[in-house]
Amino acid sequence: MPIPDNFQFSQSSLQDYVDCARRFQLRYIQGRSWPAPESAPAMENEIFMQRGAKFHQMAHQYLLGIPGEKIVRQVADDEVIQRWWREFEKLPKFEGQIYPEISLSTPVGDFRIMAKYDLVHIQNENSESFSVTIYDWKTSLKRPEHKSMINRLQSKVYPYLMVKAGAQFNQDNAISPDQIDMIYWFTDYPDDPAHFPYSQEQFESDEAYLGELTAEIQEMGDEDAPLTDEEWRCRYCKFRSLCNRGVEAGPLNEIDLEGEPDTDLGFDLDLDFEQV
Repeated sequence: MPIPDNFQFSQSSLQDYVDCARRFQLRYIQGRSWPAPESAPAMENEIFMQRGAKFHQMAHQYLLGIPGEKIVRQVADDEVIQRWWREFEKLPKFEGQIYPEISLSTPVGDFRIMAKYDLVHIQNENSESFSVTIYDWKTSLKRPEHKSMINRLQSKVYPYLMVKAGAQFNQDNAISPDQIDMIYWFTDYPDDPAHFPYSQEQFESDEAYLGELTAEIQEMGDEDAPLTDEEWRCRYCKFRSLCNRGVEAGPLNEIDLEGEPDTDLGFDLDLDFEQV
């Protein structure tokens, strides 16, 4: 079964393939749904995901100009999000142009790669010191190690797409890799963001890697793709029982970036928090 012609890769789908080709095949090619919870206990995981989505929605509203005191009323009964919000409001004011919740895409081979950014911050517009900072809000309970974060597909796809498709932010002039920084800001570690300056060398490496990766995925046949050798990942995969990789879900407090709301794939930021 081939990849649908209108399929768009994202950092999430590419990460799924890198983590486990079988997971990618089941989720994106076969469209399989399997009800196993991704972490335990299930209700806490659901609340955790909902909190993450709600925080992203609130940050978006704030960056659009809605006063913070009005936004925080939405979570008057949730001390966790209120605590996150107090830290978020301490961030320095974003001088220059800001573009929250904006998407970019670019062709790679026969398909496209897309990304939805939490915030693109442009400084020194119309000057030689023009710069772009990509912000991504992270509500994960753990702060991953630097090496783990820099190897994630998001850390490659987001700045790469900015170089390839971000000229609109620079008066239709190309953005060079060394004008781009990426920052992961953690709600539970507000004073310890992860900062990744981009470079021409990294861009060339990412371009080659993404081209090879998407070409490899397109070669997938109808036979079952191999399962990951890193079986600990299966504890956080909803397909684990289908693959005979156990039944019990992994603990929520050990999830890092894998537990983030999947905004690249259209995670519904407008869900009613009371649904939980």
